[in-house]
Amino acid sequence: MRPPETSNEAIIEAGKKLQEAGRRITGFGLRKMTGSGSPDRLLLVWKEYCEAERNQGRPSSRVQALPKDIEQSLKDLSSPLMDYVRQLALDLYDKTERHVQQQTASDIEASQKEQEKARAELLDAQSMLQELEEDLGYVRAERIKLSSELKTTRKDMDILRRQVSELERSLAVAQEKYHHEQTLKDAALQALEEEKNENEALTKELGVLRTQLDGLAGQHAKQIDQLLERINGGATKR
Repeated sequence: MRPPETSNEAIIEAGKKLQEAGRRITGFGLRKMTGSGSPDRLLLVWKEYCEAERNQGRPSSRVQALPKDIEQSLKDLSSPLMDYVRQLALDLYDKTERHVQQQTASDIEASQKEQEKARAELLDAQSMLQELEEDLGYVRAERIKLSSELKTTRKDMDILRRQVSELERSLAVAQEKYHHEQTLKDAALQALEEEKNENEALTKELGVLRTQLDGLAGQHAKQIDQLLERINGGATKR
């Protein structure tokens, strides 16, 4: 999008500020004050404003040159009236000559002023160019710095990626080991539960056997007692 042009009022205000500061008014100086716009256009607007200020209230005048044929005719006449007219013409010519000289001097002065303005604009342009070069150098330095930081960041990211990859592999190994140990633990718990059940069954069976053994022991003791009674009874009869 094309940026909006600087208004004439802003340009004139900038020129007035430069005048108050005692500085020479140049296109680049106006550009520096306004912050935008073409230096040629800025200076043209200021010149038009100054010209309008100078011409305000000035009466218009037109100088007519004395034609050569009239001059020749005046030379041929010798009457007093013609001498008067000739003197009048000489006065007018002298005034015209002085006016031309003044105008030439004014033009020379204006030309010198334009040259001084051009030199001032050149100095302003060189100053602005130097500032731009300094800004460009700063931008280049920042770009080199950012490029170096970017390279360092990329290296750090590569290191982090490798570390993350190693951690992921370690995590996978740990998960596999955990699942294996969990499987072994479940198998051990199941074996322990089965052994516990077997022990309970053996304990019950042992209790039954003990009960049976106690019964057999009791029967055996009775049989022994009966046998002893019989033996003792036979001995008594003898």
